[in-house]
Amino acid sequence: MKRPVPALSPEWLSESCRFVAEVWRRFDDHPDPAEPVSRPGADEILRAPETTLRRYRQFQSVHILWQDLAGRNDIASTGRAISSLARDCLELALIAAEHRVAQTCGQLLNEQGQPIRLAIFGLGKLGGDELNFNSDIDIVFAHDGEGRSSGPRQLDAARYLQQVARELIRLLDTVTEHGRVWIVDARLRPFGDSGALVWSTRAMEQYFLTEGRTWERYAWLKATPVAGDIAAGQRLLDDLRPFIFRRYLDYGIFDSLRDLHARIEANTRNGTADIKRGPGGIRAAEFLVQSQQILRGGREQLLRTPGFLPALEACTALGLIPAEQAQALHEAYSYLRIVENRLQAQSGRQGHHLPTSAEDREGLARLVGHEDSTAFEQELSRHQAHISSQFRERFREPVAPAQDDHDLWPPQEECAQALSEAGYAEAESGADALVRLDERLTRRGLSAEGHRRLERLMPTLLRKTGEQERADELLPELLQLVEQISRRSAYLSLLHERPQTLDRLIRVFALSEKISRWIIASPQLLDDLLDPIHGLDLPALPGLDPNEPEEALNALGRWRQAGFLRTALAELDERISAVQAAERLSLIAETILGEILNLIGAGQADLAVIAYGNLGARALHYQSDLDLVFLHAGDSPPVRIAQRLISLMQMPLQGGRLFEIDTRLRPNGRAGLLVSRLESFAEYQLEQAWTWEHQALIRARWVAGDAASRDCFEAIRRQVLCRERDTGQVRQALAEMRDRQRRERSEDEVKGVLTDVQYIAEAGILSEAGAHPDLVELRSPDQQLEALGRLQWIDPDQAEQLARTWQLLTGERHIRWLGRNPDSGSIEMARPVVERAWFLVFGEST
Repeated sequence: MKRPVPALSPEWLSESCRFVAEVWRRFDDHPDPAEPVSRPGADEILRAPETTLRRYRQFQSVHILWQDLAGRNDIASTGRAISSLARDCLELALIAAEHRVAQTCGQLLNEQGQPIRLAIFGLGKLGGDELNFNSDIDIVFAHDGEGRSSGPRQLDAARYLQQVARELIRLLDTVTEHGRVWIVDARLRPFGDSGALVWSTRAMEQYFLTEGRTWERYAWLKATPVAGDIAAGQRLLDDLRPFIFRRYLDYGIFDSLRDLHARIEANTRNGTADIKRGPGGIRAAEFLVQSQQILRGGREQLLRTPGFLPALEACTALGLIPAEQAQALHEAYSYLRIVENRLQAQSGRQGHHLPTSAEDREGLARLVGHEDSTAFEQELSRHQAHISSQFRERFREPVAPAQDDHDLWPPQEECAQALSEAGYAEAESGADALVRLDERLTRRGLSAEGHRRLERLMPTLLRKTGEQERADELLPELLQLVEQISRRSAYLSLLHERPQTLDRLIRVFALSEKISRWIIASPQLLDDLLDPIHGLDLPALPGLDPNEPEEALNALGRWRQAGFLRTALAELDERISAVQAAERLSLIAETILGEILNLIGAGQADLAVIAYGNLGARALHYQSDLDLVFLHAGDSPPVRIAQRLISLMQMPLQGGRLFEIDTRLRPNGRAGLLVSRLESFAEYQLEQAWTWEHQALIRARWVAGDAASRDCFEAIRRQVLCRERDTGQVRQALAEMRDRQRRERSEDEVKGVLTDVQYIAEAGILSEAGAHPDLVELRSPDQQLEALGRLQWIDPDQAEQLARTWQLLTGERHIRWLGRNPDSGSIEMARPVVERAWFLVFGEST
C-alpha cells in the first residue's frame, strides 16, 4: 500500500515533519532528501564513530521518508529500508566498538586463532524488517566459542564481549548534540535486565529449551541475525526452532491471547486513541497472525517467517485465514503502519497515540494523504473495525458448559443419573468408568492448569457423546483418549477452545473404531484429525538424519501414521474414492522405501526394488503387506542392503512397523536367492516360471532403488507377458490356482469376490497381450477390463459392469475395515455379476 502526498517539497517536508526539521537543524550541510546517502567506510567510522553514525542514520532516514511520501515505496519496502539502515548502523557500531575494546584488551581469538565476534539478533520490528522511523531496536547478544584476548589485559570471551556490547550500546543510544542513532533495548535476553548482557549460544539454547516462557516464544518469532557473526546466530536460531515452533498444536495459547485482548480493550477506556495497542490496532493484527505461527509453525514450515506480511501470505496459502479476510487484514495493517510511520515523522518522537490537538490531527491527515481529518478518521475507523471483528471472532471465549452439565464431571454421587439423562443406556457402567478415570488422573498429579482444562472440557464431551447412537460403546474409547492426552493438556484446551473440533472427534470415533484405536495409541494424530488446514494433502516429509537412524525411523513412522489417518479421514468423509485412497497408501509405501534406502546410504546402490501385488497395482489396503522382489545388474548381489531394508521396514516402532515385507514371489520362492541378477530373472521368467508367476508379473513395477534397472525390468516384463499363449491353458491354470487359494486360505467374502474379478481381468491380459502389447501397461483390474471390453475379449457391457463392481467392492472392503456400520449390501448385488462373468471365462462356477 502506498499513500503519496500531493505537494511534496523539501520546504513542506520540513514544515510538516518535526523529525526532518530536527535533523536539518542539527546538520546544516544536509543533502537533497531525494538522494540516497552512501554507507560510511571503515576509516570514517573508526575516526569519528559518534558523529558519523548519527549523520548516516538521520540523513538516510529522511531520504527513506521522502521515498515513502513520494509514493515510490510501499509500507513493506519502507520497513525493509529502515531495517536495513539499522543493520548497517549496528554493524558499523560493532566495528567501532571492537576497535576500541581491542585497543586496551587486544583481539579475542578462539583456539584456531580465528576472531570471536558477537552474534547480534534483531527481534520485534527489526527482526521482521518492519522498523518505523522512530522505533527502538530490540537486540540480543550471543557468542559462539571460547578464548582469551591477546592484549596486556587479558579477558575471557564473556567479559570481553560484554565490553564490546556495552560500547556498541553507548555508541548508538547516547544522546549528543546530534541526537542519538537508535534507542537500544536489550531486555529481551534471558532473565531480562537481571540476566547477563551477553550469553554463549550453548547457554542460551539450554535456557530456552528448559526455562523459556510463552511470551519469549512470541518475542523470538521475529528473531533474525542482523550483525556480527551471522553464521553463529543462524545456527543458534536453528537450534531454537523446537522451542519457538512446537511439533504439536498448542491451543493452550488462546487463554493468554484472550487476556491480551482484554488488556487491549482496557487501553482505550480512558479515551486515548492508541493505533498500536488499542482495539483494532497493530498489535491485535499481529497477534491474529502470530498465534497461527506459534500454533502451527512446528508443522508448517511456510509459517516460519519473521515478517507480518509474509506470515499473513503463508496463513492465506494454507487456508488458515480466508482470502477475503486476509485481504482486509493486509490493507488494514498496511494503513495503520503508514499512519504509525507518519505520526512518528510528524512528531519526531516514538509514539502511537493520535494527536489531541485539531491542528496536529489535520497535519497528520495531510501526511497520510487525506484532504482533512474527517476523511482520515473515517478510513482509520474502517480498518480498525476489520481487525477488531477478526480478533473478537478468533479469540472469543468458548461457551461455558450448562449448569446441569457440571453433574457429569467431576463425577459425583448423582453422576449415573446425569449420564442416564444425557442419553447413556448403561449409565451405571459409565459412571464407574468416570470415577476410575478421575482417580487415576488424581494419582498422576495433573497440574492445576490441566485440571482446569479437564473440568471445562469433560461436561461438554460427555453430553455430546451421549447424543450418539452408540454412546455406551464410544464412551470407554473417548475416556482412554482423555487419559492419554491429559499428559499434554494443550489437547484438552484444543477440544475446549474449538467446539467444532470436538464434534469432529466424536463423529470420527463414532464412524471408525480403527481410527479411534490409532488416535488412542498415538495422540499426536489429533493434530491431523482436528487441524483444518491439512485438507487432502499428505504431510510434508520429515528431514531425516542418517546419523540418527532411530530418530529418523520414528519420524518416518509418524509420517506414515499421519498419512494413513488423513487418507482414511478423506475416504470416510467421501472426499476421495477408495481407489484414490489405495493410490495414496501406495504412494506412502513407495516414498518410505525410497527414504529407507537413502537412510542406509543405498540410494545409488545396484539394487532395484520391484513391487508386486497391491503395491505394484497401486491398490494398497490399510492392512496390506508389501510383496517385494529385489534385482541387481552387476556381478555382486547387494544382499546386505536388501536385508537391511527389510529389517528397518519391519522394525517395531512406537506407532507400529512401517510395513510387513513378503519376498516369496521371487524366483523359486523361499528357496531362491533374495536378490536376483536381471539376466537370471529374465531367464527364469522365460523358461521356468509357472503361469501364476506370469500372472503375478502383470501387477509388478519398479518402485525404488536403482533407476537404471527400471527400463531393463520393464523390458523383461513386457517380453514375458507378450508371449503368445494358449488361451485354454491360461484359463485352466488360473482356475486351478484360484480353486487352490479358496481351499488353502481364509478370505472374507468381499476380498474373495475382488480376487475373482482380478483373475478374470488377468486371464484376459495373459491371453491377449501377445496381440495387443499395450495391455501390459495396465495394472488395475477396472482399467484392464475396460480395455478388454473394447477388444471384444469380453462383452463390453459386462466389462463395464465388472469394472464398476471392482470399484464398488474396493470401497466396500475399505469401509468394512474402517467403519463401525460397514454392511451396505453391495456384496449381494455384486456376487451374481461376478459369477456370470466367471462362468463365461472359466467355464465353471466360482
